[in-house]
Formats: sequence, structure tokens, C-alpha cells
Amino acid sequence: MATVIDPSAIVKPGAVIGDDCKIGPFCIIGPDVVLGNRVELISNVIIDGKTSIGDDSIVYPFAVLGVMCQDLKWQDESTMTGLRIGKRCRIREYVTIHSGTPASDGTEIGDDCQIGVNAHVGHDCKVGSNVVMSNLVQVAGHVEIEDYAILSGGVMVLQFVRIGRNAFISGMSGVGDDVLPYSIYEAASARAVYRTINRVGLMRHGFTNDDMHAIHNVYCSVFGCDKDNTTVTDRLNKVRKEVKNSPYAMDAIDFIENRSKRGIRVEKK
Repeated sequence: MATVIDPSAIVKPGAVIGDDCKIGPFCIIGPDVVLGNRVELISNVIIDGKTSIGDDSIVYPFAVLGVMCQDLKWQDESTMTGLRIGKRCRIREYVTIHSGTPASDGTEIGDDCQIGVNAHVGHDCKVGSNVVMSNLVQVAGHVEIEDYAILSGGVMVLQFVRIGRNAFISGMSGVGDDVLPYSIYEAASARAVYRTINRVGLMRHGFTNDDMHAIHNVYCSVFGCDKDNTTVTDRLNKVRKEVKNSPYAMDAIDFIENRSKRGIRVEKK
């Protein structure tokens, strides 16, 4: 089936449109946009800047993608580093995702992501694959979200935060610190804090009881109430020997040691 472009849509010269795309009424596509094969823009979608969208993605009405960011340090449109959206993504109504700035090589959304109604992803964010952002999620600039993370409705994420893979953040939470992978965070006085591992989510993705026990062992050893007066480094070194055969537990240790930028908040019970 050939690409279909509604007569009311505006496709600027220079835009690259893949095979079998559907561009609905009143869409506007800028001159540097690249759409993969079978991309569908339902209607009233604006895509601008150096934006690419992967095969089989769908963008719903009134989404605005790839426009210049809101960071006042970078307001020269010619310097924007663009937006890359992966394959099979679902971008729902009124979503805004901004272009990257010269501070990075661009804003990135991985494959198979779903971004809900009225969500916002700021400049220079790096979002992995299979990430779900529910309605009204607001993600500030330079945030990194790893694969399979789920952000529930109304979650707000401060700039430069990192959210680990397979994490689940409950609705209406403010996230100002890094979020441990494989974990559940819930709002405590509106601030998201660690509760426990994301057991249900991990089971759905094939994690074994041994995998989950090893991850839980890491977090209990490092952040548990029964920890002694040793340093975090000492506790990590100790638990590393106990979980060295679990790649997921070792990934959790690596997140704490090397990948966390803003530090980790764990509520004391």
C-alpha cells in the first residue's frame, strides 16, 4: 500500500517519508523530519526539527515532537541536536517531546515505548525501550530512563535523574533522586521513595525467584534498617560476594556504584 497524505497536511520540502505511511488531516512535517515505514500520524500532529521516527510507530492527535527546547541557555534553533524515536512506539494525544541541545547528541526514545496523554519529555533525555509513561507524566531535561521502566500517571521527574530498568513508580510521585532498578517507588509526602523490589513486574518478564532474592539481598544489605555502621562501599563489597552469580543483582550494584548521579533516597521505616 502506498503512502497516503491527506490534502490538508503540510509536508515541507526535504522531509523523508517512508513506505506505506499514513499522514492524516492537518499534520505539519518539517523539512528535516524522517519517518520510517508504516508510520501513522492520525491528525493535527506537528513534527519539526531534526526528528526521526522508526517503523510502525503511531502518533495521535495534537502531539508536538522535535520542536526547540525550553532551556533558555539554548535558543538558537540551528544548534538543536534533534529527536530520535524508535520503532513501534505509541505517542498519544497532546504529548510534547523536545529536541536535544548542544549539551548532548539529541533526545532519544527507544523502541516499543508508550507515552500517554499530556505527557512531556524534555530536552536531552535518554529513554530506553519498552518504557511506559502514563498520562500527565512530566520528565524534565537530561533524564535517563532505562528499559522496561513504568511511570504511572502524574509522575514528575526532576532534571538529571536516572531511573533504573524494570522500575515502577506509583502515580502522583515527585522524583528528585535516582530510582533503583527492579524496584517499586511510592509517594511519601509527594516524594517517591523505595518500597521493595518490583516482584510482579519482574515475574512478568521471566525473572526467577533466585534472581529476585539476589536483587532484594543487595537492597536490604545496603539500605536495610538492620545495616551496621559500615560504609556503603563496605556493604556493597560484602554483598557482591554473595550475589556474584546473578547478573541482575550485579547490575543493581553497578547502578548504585557507577550509574547513579543524583543519589538514592530510601525511606527509613
